[in-house]
Amino acid sequence: MFSAFREIKYNSMEVSVYDTVFKKDNGNMVKFDIIVPASLKDLNKIYTYGNEFLKQEGILVKKLISADECDFCHMEVASDSIISDINKKGYFILRHWGF
Repeated sequence: MFSAFREIKYNSMEVSVYDTVFKKDNGNMVKFDIIVPASLKDLNKIYTYGNEFLKQEGILVKKLISADECDFCHMEVASDSIISDINKKGYFILRHWGF
């Protein structure tokens, strides 16, 4: 029998995925997802996670991430590696392009 739903593990975590496309000061674009526990609704904290990530990547910016660059996309069940990062840092970043 086929099921469109993933099997949910006992230690699963539902997460929210925030799609982020950011224009660097040099004009180049980067795309990444900020993934947080579904219970986290504080958008300023989510934007702070994105700005921390940019700083860690050495991407210095004049304009910080805001609602203009970061939108809620969807919710899903996190993999074990994502859960591990969220438990350590509070968030997980999935890089897409532009790095």
